[in-house]
This record gives sequence, structure tokens and C-alpha cells, in this order.
Amino acid sequence: MDPSPLNSCRVVDADLVLTVDAGDILADGSFSAEGEAPCDRCTEPVAVRFGKTFNILLTPRNRGPAGSGPIELREEDLDVGYYDGTGVEVGDIFWEQVALEIPVKVVCSEDCRGVCPACGANRNREACSCGAQDSPGPFDVLKNLKGKKE
Repeated sequence: MDPSPLNSCRVVDADLVLTVDAGDILADGSFSAEGEAPCDRCTEPVAVRFGKTFNILLTPRNRGPAGSGPIELREEDLDVGYYDGTGVEVGDIFWEQVALEIPVKVVCSEDCRGVCPACGANRNREACSCGAQDSPGPFDVLKNLKGKKE
């Protein structure tokens, strides 16, 4: 499993109850996981903990939607999965749930000041005196366009 943007990820606690009813499998479970990732603002390593409680209905693939044409999904369809053969891989259920819960953005704290775009100094550790405030920002071109239009 690629835990990107995490450098590492491991499940530290997991619980799963499978109930079979007329060929359908109801999976009720939860997990907690931890990993490490670089802060998106200052690149310092950050310990990340996350977890989730989930309920999934697994149905035999031959009872799934027929054909390859477009179908419209309803909200309740998003918690339905399909399986082939005589059983399911429990590891696949957890892999899917962990992958869905991996944070997209990782920051060391909401107050993180990030790195200076001009000199690369970590603004959380040291004051930056390179004058980055005077350097043009990536959106300054838009300010100039607005001025020319008026």
C-alpha cells in the first residue's frame, strides 16, 4: 500500500465483525493507525494518528450491476462492495478503509509559519531577514492585469 503523503503507516488497533446473510456479508469494524509525514508548510516530520468506524455491505459480484454501461450511484451505494468466489480478504477491507482515511494535508500545527519562499528558512525556528516581503508573489501578475484594465 502506498500511504502517500505519509512516509510510513501502520495499523495499531483493528476490530472487525463479519455477518453473513443470504450470501451478503456485512462488515462492521474500526481501526486506528499511525504514521509519519512531513509538514506541508515547514517539512518537519509530524506524527499522524487517525482512525475510523465503518459498515460495509459486500455482495457477490454476480448480483452486482449488470453490463458495462453508465449507472447512477446513490449515496447508499457507496458503502457496498462486491466479492468473487467463496469469501473475502479481510486485509483488503482494512486496506481500503485506511487508504480512504489517510489525511490529504498534514501540518505540524495550525500556527505553523512554514518556510520562506525566498531563502528557505524555517520561520518556526528563526526570523527571516531576507526581505521576502518585497519579492514578487506568484499572484502579483494578476494585480498588474487588474491595474491595466482600469
